[in-house]
Amino acid sequence: QSRFAVLRDRGERVLAFEDLRRDDDPTRVDEKMVLTVDAQLFTSVLRALPYLAEYPYRCTEQNLNRFVSTGILTSLFDRHPAIARLAKDLADKRDTPLEPMAASDPNRAMLLEETPWLAASRGGEIGDGNAANQAELKKVLDPAVAKAVRDGAIEELRQAQDASGGFPWWSGGPPSTFFTLYLLEGFARATEFGVEVPRDMIERAWGFLRAQIGPDLEKLKDPEQMRESWYEVTWLNYVLSTYPDLSWTGGAFSEEDRERMIEASLLHWRELPPRVRLYLATTAHRMGKTDEAKKLLESVMDSAKTTEDQGTYWLPEDRAWLFYWDRIETHALALRALGEIAPQDPRRHGLVTWLMLNKKLNQWNSTRSTAEVIYSLVQYLEKEGQLGKRQEAWVEMGGESEKLVFEPDRDEGRRQMVMEGEKIEPKRDAEVRVSMQTPGLLFASATWHFSTDRLPAEARGDFFAAQRRFYRRVLADGQYQLQPLSAGAKLAVGDEVEVELEIEAKHQAEFVHLRDPRGAGFEPADLVSGWRWDLGIVHYREIRDSATNFFFETLPPGKFTLKYRLRATTAGTFRVGPATLQSMYAPEFAAYSAGENLRIEP
Repeated sequence: QSRFAVLRDRGERVLAFEDLRRDDDPTRVDEKMVLTVDAQLFTSVLRALPYLAEYPYRCTEQNLNRFVSTGILTSLFDRHPAIARLAKDLADKRDTPLEPMAASDPNRAMLLEETPWLAASRGGEIGDGNAANQAELKKVLDPAVAKAVRDGAIEELRQAQDASGGFPWWSGGPPSTFFTLYLLEGFARATEFGVEVPRDMIERAWGFLRAQIGPDLEKLKDPEQMRESWYEVTWLNYVLSTYPDLSWTGGAFSEEDRERMIEASLLHWRELPPRVRLYLATTAHRMGKTDEAKKLLESVMDSAKTTEDQGTYWLPEDRAWLFYWDRIETHALALRALGEIAPQDPRRHGLVTWLMLNKKLNQWNSTRSTAEVIYSLVQYLEKEGQLGKRQEAWVEMGGESEKLVFEPDRDEGRRQMVMEGEKIEPKRDAEVRVSMQTPGLLFASATWHFSTDRLPAEARGDFFAAQRRFYRRVLADGQYQLQPLSAGAKLAVGDEVEVELEIEAKHQAEFVHLRDPRGAGFEPADLVSGWRWDLGIVHYREIRDSATNFFFETLPPGKFTLKYRLRATTAGTFRVGPATLQSMYAPEFAAYSAGENLRIEP
């Protein structure tokens, strides 16, 4: 069983296990209690930078994100020496492009070698695998190497810009309005952190955009003709607002242009998706339209949910594959909008909680998302005065108290304390107490490992949940029907049984394992392992002698139902252990279903 809690700014949480407190199972053997405390959570974002810097493709988008993110990072080194020392510490320890899973985590129930994700668990492949790439990657967080990556990226962007001033997706291709605007937004971010940007390239790019979008600006008073352009015009005005003044456009756009754009966008704001609406709210605020900005911001935030342990978040959109519905980027943009328009809104803390939790449960493999979050979190942490600060926590476990200190310049953000089973006293250790002594954000989880002869009568879970039901599949009037198997129900040899597994995740998680044990008197109806795309969620299903395994590369938030069939083959009464669900990246997140006794008669 596991319990998870989020602590912020001198808070205190109790992680309680009522089943341990009751101590009413004489067959139970306590194995261990594991407490995991994660602090200095910005470190987890820094760990994503080697992937971004060493992404194997060199399109203009990736080059921009390399330039901006490494530029922001190197700008921090001068203002926050602790961050520079932390980055060097990370560089010395890292030799893979993606963050590896912790193979030695005491909470992990399944060996990584038994999963289909062995290569991913080790951090993936490095470029083409040669020694030069490995050496460069290992040092990418080193300040000098980060500067070299930044300089190399800007040079590639300079070569990609064509004579019209526009930027293509790939060097040598046709110039793109979208990618040119995207690059201009990135350059503006870099200027906020004092990163030197090529002004000549920027002015030429604005000239290209004027030539491309100018005709649309003439149609702003005709809603029908502009129906497909509201997004582009709103984004354009937002990017213009991020520069210190319009001289950066080389005269391509005027204040009159901006006024016409903001008036048209405000007139049609309901047609804009949430992310673009956040662009509009920020632009309105910067142009002195305070009331409109607050109304637009609240129209987006009103649909967000906030909980103590999940933070502030939106449910997945029905068109989540579109880039402007991306959840990570939308949360990061919302954090910036709140910080600018409503800097005292407590939901800004909730957005940070969600972003950090997303990083904990997922392997970020999008350069756009990584760049967005680095930009937003650095802004937030600097405004809150939390960047490069030490954190302290007190933990009470096993009748003892211990102070945990997390220094900002060392990669020691995760601490685990293990209490072996023979030391566990049920009444005393049913509660683990964690308190935060300094400002900031901290994740704490306690995981109780035990074995028992008693099958669990109820499911248990925290962020995850698992339920299992059995049905007898019978043919009646030419159609198959499912009859629920209640307690004490009997099967006959040859009966077909349908197993229904319902799993739930409160937060998106990648690399999740579900194991469903099989009673000894049953054989699987389907003997072929492989990928499944049915039932609403993609997974790899592996058929083994004792269980059926389900592997989810991505488990979205929500409830999902999985089904498979068994055949009753041997008479007897068989115990079926609980189905277990666990994250491979954060194995402290786990859940299990109730157990079952199934009887098969000859």
